[in-house]
Amino acid sequence: MLHGMMMARRGKRSEVTLACLLLATAGCFADLDEVPQVTVQPASTVQKLGGTVILGCVVEPPWMNITWRLNGKELNGSDDALGVLLTRGTLVIPALSNHTVGRYQCVARMPAGAVASVPATVTLASESPLLPRSPSPFSPTIRIAP
Repeated sequence: MLHGMMMARRGKRSEVTLACLLLATAGCFADLDEVPQVTVQPASTVQKLGGTVILGCVVEPPWMNITWRLNGKELNGSDDALGVLLTRGTLVIPALSNHTVGRYQCVARMPAGAVASVPATVTLASESPLLPRSPSPFSPTIRIAP
């Protein structure tokens, strides 16, 4: 099957054929001209300082290369400077900091093109907790007689 596929793709660019050869064991029998799609978008979240954030996305076809961006800047496989961990369609921020808040996008790439997800915003939660309001001793109390 692979030999027939290589013959059918002979007129394509060499990197397309090479990409298919490299991914053949992962099920690269889909159309290489297929444009990638993000089928599950990462969700925006609010987290406290030092909290864990997990963002995920799902792309079609599933064997595509997935990378992540923070505020438009490409992140490396595991960005040690930020402490961010990247594994396929998942991005983990083990301890949220001022440097890791922002707009995240997953990006799916293949020879036919690339597509980015809708941005997911990671925001720091407010430090001041909301306290329940107690009635003021000066506010009037209305009682309804039976």
